[in-house]
Amino acid sequence: MSMEQDMLANMALWCYDLDTHEVVIVFRKDKGNFRILDPMWIVNMSATDIDWLFRHDIFYEDKDASLALRFQRVACYCYYQGIHTGSSWSETAH
Repeated sequence: MSMEQDMLANMALWCYDLDTHEVVIVFRKDKGNFRILDPMWIVNMSATDIDWLFRHDIFYEDKDASLALRFQRVACYCYYQGIHTGSSWSETAH
């Protein structure tokens, strides 16, 4: 999925929405929000955006932990493995 790059500098928080089974990224100053349906969409984000997700814990209710943490784990994996838009999987695979 193609997505806007370097968009999370104005991120206020990210949270799991059990009603839609999506992660909602909320921006500061009423800039709207962005929704991620599949955790694997995170691999299409820029290195800077993945860094933002990595440095900010996702908000979720306890009952939603297993679903919400899938998104957090993908962001962490991408951060540590250097996977992001424009990266070569063959260079990052160990």
